[in-house]
Amino acid sequence: MRDRFLGLRCRPGDLAVITQDEPECQANIGQIVRILNESLEFLDGLGFHWDVQPLSQQPSPVLISDYRDKSQSRKVTYDNCPRAHLDAWLRPMLYEEAPEEPVLKEDIQPDFMHEALAVSE
Repeated sequence: MRDRFLGLRCRPGDLAVITQDEPECQANIGQIVRILNESLEFLDGLGFHWDVQPLSQQPSPVLISDYRDKSQSRKVTYDNCPRAHLDAWLRPMLYEEAPEEPVLKEDIQPDFMHEALAVSE
């Protein structure tokens, strides 16, 4: 049986740290999210996206834009709902085997550290 997620960093159910985000959403870097499932919101040419759920109870920035119509302005809203995030901009926290890139304490924003500690206990 072929692994359809072969070559991706994350898998459904993983916990991951956001390592990059759009300029308007830089506050998300260091936030811990749970990988829910494959996002069907974006075209393949934009890279593989996951639907992710932030673990924080704090609202965080979400970019709202129509990637098909560049003439529309990009808006940012704040919520705690699931949203799409690029696989390349996530670093999984839990591994079945040794990680290629370990998650370091310095990678996690202080605001989100208590959630990381609660998950690891």
